[in-house]
Amino acid sequence: MTITILTGAPGVGKSTAVIRAARALKDRGLNVGGIVSKELRINNIRVGFEFIDLNTNDTGVLASITGNGPKIGKYFVDLSGCRFAAERLCRAIKNCDVIFCDEIGPMELKSREFIDSVKNLLVVDKKVIVVVHHKLQHPLIEQLKKKSRLILNIDLENRAKVNQILLDRLLVE
Repeated sequence: MTITILTGAPGVGKSTAVIRAARALKDRGLNVGGIVSKELRINNIRVGFEFIDLNTNDTGVLASITGNGPKIGKYFVDLSGCRFAAERLCRAIKNCDVIFCDEIGPMELKSREFIDSVKNLLVVDKKVIVVVHHKLQHPLIEQLKKKSRLILNIDLENRAKVNQILLDRLLVE
């Protein structure tokens, strides 16, 4: 098992690094799965976030400015969207060589199903890349950090190198 954690300030390029690494690994013939998170925007205004399945490109809503789920800031967490992400992580654990989970943050941690699916990443014998909200403190994050082989703190200076670091790490182990 190899767990790599990516962290860094919002907007620094964590999700971009994950998407690039996943694409490059797929191009090399590896079966890649899991989820990435993306902002939802209307007229250049952020109105929420969605999960994207790396295998199918299917989407599920993580949070939006309208709704009735748990509230984080101005967003309502969509627990059915978190269930979508949890199911996709579980499917990736069963079927994929490399599993990505972007991101584990305060919104995602409102879902017990999501937390349980991430806990499964702690015991799977596969390569796992997890993006963690940069200031988040939670027992699950501490468990991931203890099991990780590498924690990359992405910033403006090193973000151009992160993709290659990930590929070097994932392709040799």
